[in-house]
Amino acid sequence: MKFKVSTNKEALTGFTESSFINKSGIYDVTIKFASVAVTAEGAESVNFNIEYNGGSQTLYGPYVTNKDGATNDIGARIINGLAVISGMEEGAGFSIEKEEHAVGKDNKVQEFDVITDFSDLTCKVRVQEEYSINPKTNEIKDRLVIKEFYRADGASAAEVASGKDIGKQLAKVEEKYASNITYKDNLTPEAVAEWKKARAAGKSAPAKPAPTTAKPSASLFK
Repeated sequence: MKFKVSTNKEALTGFTESSFINKSGIYDVTIKFASVAVTAEGAESVNFNIEYNGGSQTLYGPYVTNKDGATNDIGARIINGLAVISGMEEGAGFSIEKEEHAVGKDNKVQEFDVITDFSDLTCKVRVQEEYSINPKTNEIKDRLVIKEFYRADGASAAEVASGKDIGKQLAKVEEKYASNITYKDNLTPEAVAEWKKARAAGKSAPAKPAPTTAKPSASLFK
């Protein structure tokens, strides 16, 4: 019997790791460039064109300002945290420049407002699957929500600032929250699984949310 030992991951685990992020988790990525996007209503978000395991994709969001121009606290915290782990100093502002990049399946060249402070930054990103119902089509829609960035060594922004307990927060998140999934609009894991199966078969699958149970109104006199 001819046999040669292999220590590569595919031989040891029986599968090849995907080069596309599509599940909740914490991933080692390189941010090739981050760009500011503005909706027709005026809300601002930051999108990330990343490389992961040899593949390229775009992670959309988070919003940093709302339609009325007010700061979106959650999005602003995430972007501020990324700035800290990237090494930016207290009081520093972003450097934003016009750049052209070839993106998408057809590698179409487009112009972006790029935050150059984040270009080619290697880090960790935690994303979470979110499923909701498109009210126009009654179809389920999915997206990956950026929850947090960590330095390449696992340090959170707070840990970078303090210089203490490097990786402690990440360890807690990995243990408790890394695989969490958000189901909105009364969707259930079973309904999403059915939708995925139909989509894989090229079929339409109208959303089937769980029924809402009405709660009895409370009397002010009891």
